[in-house]
Amino acid sequence: MFDIPMCVLLILPDVARFEAFGLGCVLAVMITLFHVAGLNRIADVYQRKTKKLVANERHALIASWYFSGTVLLMLCLHIVNTCIWGSILFGMKLIPNIHDAFYFAANTYTSLGYGDVPLSLDWRELSPLMAISGLFTFACTTGQLFNVMGQHRDVVAKLTSRRERHVAAV
Repeated sequence: MFDIPMCVLLILPDVARFEAFGLGCVLAVMITLFHVAGLNRIADVYQRKTKKLVANERHALIASWYFSGTVLLMLCLHIVNTCIWGSILFGMKLIPNIHDAFYFAANTYTSLGYGDVPLSLDWRELSPLMAISGLFTFACTTGQLFNVMGQHRDVVAKLTSRRERHVAAV
C-alpha cells in the first residue's frame, strides 16, 4: 500500500485553512469585475448626457451637476461593494451582527483597519483580500474619475466658449 509521509499529514490541517484564501481571491476578483462594469456604465451615462448638453448648447453649470452625480454614483458603487462583503461575512456567520459585518467590511475594504471587530483565526485571511479588493476598486475609480474629469473640463470649455460667442454676437 501507499503510505502518506508524516510531514504531509502534519501540513494538511494548515492546507485546509486555505479555503478562506481561495474564497477571498474569488470574491475579490468578482467584486472588482462588478465594480469595473459599474464604473464603465456610469462613465458612459455621463458621456452621453454631456454630449446632449453640448449639442443643445446648455449652460456649463448643468455639466457640473452631471459631474457631481457621476462622483456620487462612484461613491455609491463603493458602498455597494462593502455591503456585498458585509453580506457575505454575515451570511457565512463569520460576524453574527449585520451592522458589525458592514462596519468590518467598510474598515477593511478602505484599508482603514480599526480591527475592533476581528474574524476568527480560520477566516482571518479574508481581511487582507478584502483590503486588496478595495485597493483595486479605488484604483479603477481613480482612473475612471481622471477620464471623466478630462471630459468634464472639455465640456465646460466648449459650453463656456459657445455662450461667450453667443453673448458677444448679441
